[in-house]
Amino acid sequence: MRFLGRLRRPRRDFSRPWSPRRWVLVLLGLGVLGAAFAGAEEPYRQTRQFRQIAACEGSVGGCFARERGSIVGRYTYTTSTTHIDANGHATTSTTTHYELAWRRSDGSRQSREVSKRFYQRTRKGAPATLLLLREEVAGIRMAGVTHWFLPEVGYALFTWLFLAHLGLGLLLWELLFDWRDGTFCLVFRAVAWVLAGITPLSITAEFLAYGLHFGTDLVLDLVFGALITGLGVLMLLGSLRGVEER
Repeated sequence: MRFLGRLRRPRRDFSRPWSPRRWVLVLLGLGVLGAAFAGAEEPYRQTRQFRQIAACEGSVGGCFARERGSIVGRYTYTTSTTHIDANGHATTSTTTHYELAWRRSDGSRQSREVSKRFYQRTRKGAPATLLLLREEVAGIRMAGVTHWFLPEVGYALFTWLFLAHLGLGLLLWELLFDWRDGTFCLVFRAVAWVLAGITPLSITAEFLAYGLHFGTDLVLDLVFGALITGLGVLMLLGSLRGVEER
């Protein structure tokens, strides 16, 4: 039996009566959307402000506070993701992550993931310049090269946008399809919807914080994002077409 054999074609029924349950789910979807957009307003404003400061730093410099730090650790680790196609064939892809740890002037220690290219320029014990905004480390500079981090307001904006994405999915599904396809179908399509939206939303948050800077890192992010989004879209479309059991 194929992996997707338990999926059934979702039933479109635009004439079905508006039961209390349907009203509740539609209102819930609208409520989640409204709450998400309201919650995203302030993080969006602060993220745009951050982008103005980042643009100022790139053009004239001196727009971020600076602090002396030092690299105290360099780490790599791998994560594996398994993809299963409609025929049950599994393929596993492995991603290597690069992480730096640094010590701030007050003695505290922090760590973040960085790009491979920036990681290769660093060494343990080397001094580093930390670029700060409201005491938050927004970037780290070594040997004339700067690696920027998504600020906390950017993560907050992403969280609210992701919540809006979930609310939209709930609303569209209740308006367009019948929910009586089984729990497995519901969970499968929910995962597909999440995969289809998570990378575009992440790239949107980074774009609002820093804009687009063309280079190897951007190309890799776009390629990886396209793969994840494409997987989610294919899973969703495949489930909507339905797969017959052998």
